Amino acid sequence: MNLHIDPRMYTDQSNSLSNTSASQKGSRLKKTCEEFEAVMVQMMFKAMRGAQPEGGLVEKDTASEVYQELFDGEVAREMAHNQSMGIGSKLYEQISKK
Repeated sequence: MNLHIDPRMYTDQSNSLSNTSASQKGSRLKKTCEEFEAVMVQMMFKAMRGAQPEGGLVEKDTASEVYQELFDGEVAREMAHNQSMGIGSKLYEQISKK
């Protein structure tokens, strides 16, 4: 089963950037950079799980794969927000300079 990560599901697109102040844009940019880091970490988890050999004690079915993807996504979000790897903060520094 091939589950794809859609970055749009991590961002709130309901507010327009044209109506926001500079501080709101900065906070939204920081949040978006954190969410980008979460997507990157989730992709890293997926690649790491793909490197594991097939088989084991328990057979893998579609439900367990979906659950594993959801779990990895939640862990990746928590890592990006709480114990960051630094990807989001460096991205924020680079983008906010311009």
